[in-house]
Amino acid sequence: MEYKEIQKLLEIQYLKGRLDELYKGFVPHNNSTSSRTVDSRISKYEDKLKSIDEIAYHLYIVERTNIQFSKRKQDKLMINLLEDTLECLEPVHTELQVRILEQLNNLKN
Repeated sequence: MEYKEIQKLLEIQYLKGRLDELYKGFVPHNNSTSSRTVDSRISKYEDKLKSIDEIAYHLYIVERTNIQFSKRKQDKLMINLLEDTLECLEPVHTELQVRILEQLNNLKN
């Protein structure tokens, strides 16, 4: 492996890491200025990744899509589990029920 290939792979890895960090803090439907700044940074890093290696860019997009799909699937499973637990606890009002309801609201939003 040549130095240029290693440098390219390291740059791809760096850009993917930066994109992951930016996506963690990105709220897509937020209209604040900071959200737009983060959005422009995401675009900048995505464009740079695409210019370095288009295949790496498309693989990154596929990876992000798969992660989002997995998260939605896990959220659905968790919602069903929490709803079943609430049904079992229905006759008694406890702090546990309040916490479960809060968690359900967070997952559904």
